Order: sequence, then structure tokens, then C-alpha cells
Amino acid sequence: MNRINTNFIHKNTGVSNAVDTKNLPRHRWYYYKEGFSPNLVESAIDECCLNEDSLILDPFNGSGTVTLTAAKRNIKSQGIEVNPFTSFLAKTKALNAKQSQFNLLFERTLNSCFKGSLSSLENYSTFTESKKSSKKWLFNTDVLRAFNGGMDLISEDRSNSAKLIKLALISAVMENCNATKDGKCLRYRKDWESKTFSKATFIESFQKKATIIKKDLSEHIIKKPQIETFDTRLSEKYSLIENFDLCITSPPYLNTFDYTDIYRPELFLGRFIKSSEELYKLRLRTVRSHVQANWEKPNLNNINSILLKDVYSKIDSKSELLMHKHIPAMILAYFEDMGNIFNNLSRNAKQNANVWMIVSTSAYANEHIPVDLILGDIATKNGWKLKEIGVLREINKRMTKYSPDISKLRESVIILSKD
Repeated sequence: MNRINTNFIHKNTGVSNAVDTKNLPRHRWYYYKEGFSPNLVESAIDECCLNEDSLILDPFNGSGTVTLTAAKRNIKSQGIEVNPFTSFLAKTKALNAKQSQFNLLFERTLNSCFKGSLSSLENYSTFTESKKSSKKWLFNTDVLRAFNGGMDLISEDRSNSAKLIKLALISAVMENCNATKDGKCLRYRKDWESKTFSKATFIESFQKKATIIKKDLSEHIIKKPQIETFDTRLSEKYSLIENFDLCITSPPYLNTFDYTDIYRPELFLGRFIKSSEELYKLRLRTVRSHVQANWEKPNLNNINSILLKDVYSKIDSKSELLMHKHIPAMILAYFEDMGNIFNNLSRNAKQNANVWMIVSTSAYANEHIPVDLILGDIATKNGWKLKEIGVLREINKRMTKYSPDISKLRESVIILSKD
């Protein structure tokens, strides 16, 4: 069943990452490092010959690249995203607002930022300097108070302008954070203590971000997508979703990244969650691609892929090369979740529908896991026909003591069809 196309038309064209979105209207309102290029969405739309009567679905909608690109093409789309911050991000990037209303609310919010207000996050965890975080902290106190002043003003406002300004506030405060996203964690900036982020630097960032948003809003009004916030593994929730012509998506990679934790600052800053308990519950509602939560263990009897069974046996037998004892269970749990998702998608697909799924291979215990091949195999057992697996690029992997002989992984797009 090896249908890997190493000469795929989109190989090494940069479509598997989101670097080009930094300068694109609406996409640039908040850079989402884990995303992929709108050009890949455009290609899928064209190759599947979609039109204004078609429907596109993304069950891992993230920052909304798929739904925003579809909206710009005037094609109806639906997204599913479990993380309330990224769901908000996707919805907000597709909003429209009157310039006059936006300008008025922005000026009021800016005044509130100058005044500032005490934040409930002061002295909480590592958000600000405190006795508990005397060595490193995410935000200098005056930055957080200026941000909180703006948030207090718009907190009860449900208008599109308020949502757009809320995104500008979050984007600005993260630009003034002492740490940046780096792979699976937040890493403190080099010489972060000497950068002296302040109320002034935050307000400057907020003004610049609002100016960009105003410019992009003036270009054209786009068609609003439908985005639902729930665990995409739950089959009963798919009653909210229409039958689709094309699903283009990128699920969490099998890399032990806890994406919920990576966006912990935004979740708290945006008041999407209020406690560590709520954050933990959110982790349990995500695909089991990490070991940071005590999720339900997979059913060993559900392994119906010979390729997966072989990989699992090899890794499970080399516990001395595992950085965490639950990694074998995580691998099975991940593919169990993806099997359920393929089944959900199959039941909501129109005849002749297609799926484009961007994934990456993984490595544990010095074994390369062909995630794309295994997912392709599992998809065929859940109502799909495998058309091809197109290689998008090779990724340099940092060699570690756990997998010393593996230096390359691959990113691919799995293309499926519904007969």
C-alpha cells in the first residue's frame, strides 16, 4: 500500500508551513506558527474543481487558514476547533466591521490601556514577577496592567469591533512577552531582561496592530464561515456539520507537543479559561498526541493496521530509549483517535468528496514512524479510498540520545476520496 509520491507537485514549495501568512491580509493579524500556507488550500480547491455551491470542512481548524481562504474565494466552509483561543482567532480573522465603529472603540480602548488596571494574573504562576517566579516571568507588570485596562473596557462588548480589538490586544501583549513559542514550549528571549518591555512598547504594538486590522478591513467584505468549538472526536457533535465536498486539514502531529499548553498565555489573557483545572480539562478534550495528561488508555484490540502493530511492537520493546513510559500508549491512542475521526468524516462526506490531510512522520526509540502510511491504511478501513501520499518536504530532526540514527522526518499530504 506504499503510494508515496516523492515527486509530488507541491514538494518543496513552502506550502506545509505558515511563513507566508506573516504578510497576508487578515492572516497577519496573529501569526500561528503551527499553520500551513493558504496556497495549499487554493491548490486543493482548484484540483477538486470546487465552486460557490461547494462546502469545505476543516476538523482541526486552528487559526482558520482553511476557513479564511474559502471565505475569500466565496466558498462556504465550516471549521471545528477545540481550543477556545484559536477558535476565537479563526472566527475573528473572518469578521467584518464598520470603520467608524472600529475607530471609536479603538480610541476608547487605547485610553483604557493608558490608565491600566490590576490583573488577576499578577503573581499567578509565571505570568509576572513574584516570589514564586523571581527568576523568570512572562510579562512585566506594567505591560500586563496596560493590556488588562483595554480588556476591561471591551469585556462585555459583543460587537465585531470589540472582537477585533480583543485580538489586537492579545497580539500586542504577546509581542511584549518575555518568551516566544519554540516548538513544544515557550522559550525565553535572548537577553529578555534587558529588552525592558513596558506600557509604552505595548501601546505602540497595539496601535500598529490596530492599524493593520483597519487597513485589511477596508479592502473587501468576506463571506463569514461557520466555526464550532468542540472536540472533533465526538461523533454526536457532527450533527452541527453539513456534508462536505472537500476536507483539508492538519491534525496535531504525533510529536508529544501539548498545543494547549503552548497557547496557555493566550487562553488566560483572553479570559477563555480561568484556572489550571479548566486548562487540564481542555487537554483531555484534545487528540491524544501528548503525554501531559492522564487520558483514557487505548484499546489494544483496536489495532487493525499491520504496519501500526509492527511499529508499536518495536517501540514498546525498547523502553530504555523512551523519554516517557507512556509514549507507546500515546502512539496507539493517537491512531485510535484518528480512526474515529476518519469514520466521522466518512459519515459527513458527499459522494466523490476528497480529504487532503497534512501530517508529519515521527521517531521514537530510534524507530521511524511512517504516520502518513499508517493513517492512509486506517482511513481505508473507515470508509475512504487512498489516492496518494504526496511528500511536501523533508524536515531536519534534531538527533537525540533517544533516536540517535534518525535525522530526517517527512511532511506529507494524504489525499483520500469517497466513492
